[in-house]
Amino acid sequence: MKNIILVGIMGCGKTTISKLLSEKLNMPVIDMDEYLEKKYQLTIPEMFDISEDYFRDRESEACLDMAQLDGYIISTGGGVVKRKENRDILKQAGTVFYIDRPLDNIVSDVETAHRPLLKDGPQKLYKLYDERHDLYLDRCHYHVDNDGTLDDIVNKIVEDIK
Repeated sequence: MKNIILVGIMGCGKTTISKLLSEKLNMPVIDMDEYLEKKYQLTIPEMFDISEDYFRDRESEACLDMAQLDGYIISTGGGVVKRKENRDILKQAGTVFYIDRPLDNIVSDVETAHRPLLKDGPQKLYKLYDERHDLYLDRCHYHVDNDGTLDDIVNKIVEDIK
């Protein structure tokens, strides 16, 4: 089976959905942020402290690494789509699902302490969404609204890949 790749703004549910899909489909899951932290022995905030470009370069390397995988569920970071090369790599590496969750829902439950781009407040999320929404749509195979239950979302994705 091809890779299942989840993209979307931070807090949209990629990590949770990837774990549920993994259980349902008996496929291994890899979280791009966890992969980056393990590979480079730095936390995401530490990478951003060096510079956002430093982090984005590592993220692009991770896209290339993950393009070599087969049969994985890949949960990407929210900004992976900022670079066209990443969008192109991911589209060829598997079936890309854009998980689109209402921003008010994200703001009400996202923990900003672990989100370097949100340290200035939740209004930044709306700006990021405006900047990235079209980029998520640009290379996704499926646009999935995450406005129901997690079971609904997981079942929709499973239905779409069959």
